[in-house]
Amino acid sequence: MDTKQLQEYLDTAVMLAKEVGPAFKDGFWRTGQFAATSDFAAEDKQGNQADCVTAVDCFIEKTIFTRLRQIYPSHKFVGEETTAETGNEYKVTNDPTWIVDPVDGTNNFVHHFPYTGISIGVAINKEPVVGVVYLPILDELYTAAWGMGAHLNGQQLPLFKPPVLTTPLSLAQCSMVAEHGSARCAKIMKSRFDSFARLLLDKEHGGACLQNLRITGAAAPDLALVAKGVAEMYWECGPHAWDFAAGVVLVLESGGAVFDGAGWWGSNVPCEDRVPQPLNIWNRKIVAVRHVPDLPGQPGSGREIQKQLVAELLETVEDIPYTPDGSR
Repeated sequence: MDTKQLQEYLDTAVMLAKEVGPAFKDGFWRTGQFAATSDFAAEDKQGNQADCVTAVDCFIEKTIFTRLRQIYPSHKFVGEETTAETGNEYKVTNDPTWIVDPVDGTNNFVHHFPYTGISIGVAINKEPVVGVVYLPILDELYTAAWGMGAHLNGQQLPLFKPPVLTTPLSLAQCSMVAEHGSARCAKIMKSRFDSFARLLLDKEHGGACLQNLRITGAAAPDLALVAKGVAEMYWECGPHAWDFAAGVVLVLESGGAVFDGAGWWGSNVPCEDRVPQPLNIWNRKIVAVRHVPDLPGQPGSGREIQKQLVAELLETVEDIPYTPDGSR
């Protein structure tokens, strides 16, 4: 892959994230063009009261895509708000594709919870290769590109890693981030919270005794926590490509790993086939695990530990069916 071209894409993504940062802050604090007397227009998205879109989402996405079409007229573009208008129907191609969530964690945004930001990813051959996650309220800029490492405000990730932290050998030594999602039908909610219960339940009663479960309200920042090293794992079924495309690059370039998030609990997947599968960012199911260095004298052990942790998680959680993004 052309390193010079990737650096150009990364620089462009950083430039655009910083360019719309002031509008993001105005919207968060209801100042400037999004002052309280202005039309903020927080509305339910596609009739879902648990999901919403604001004038800020639309303004930032339009600004970013207008600029990108001027710079890269032959590229493809997938954004949360413009895509939602077409019922999430678009064609996934091998062409360079900019995948944008203008306000990741919109519910956090409208409730003044600062764990929200701008996510800009680039996929080539359907795989994410550039990722920028900018959290303007926290002044955190996460950047990554294939083969170039991942950084937070210029400092290489992960910030925290063993031996500062214990090398996790089971879920009982892990802190995990996840989301409850915006789909609120009884079947999906029961499946999701049954999975959470098994993860948290003690081992004496058949659970995994997960050390800590955090629900923070935003997928891209969740993956940034994994890349940073302050969460061991992230699991979710239901997010869209724009929610995690950029974050995936952060995790991979920080030494972490990502896999398909379809759980095996209660499934008919044969035991011999219960092996973590590669992630397809368009399938809306993901599990990520942070960097784990090799144990002393055991080359390759870090990668094996990552797979073991993922396998333990997938044995504990249920698959939740979702329609894949795009059309292929």
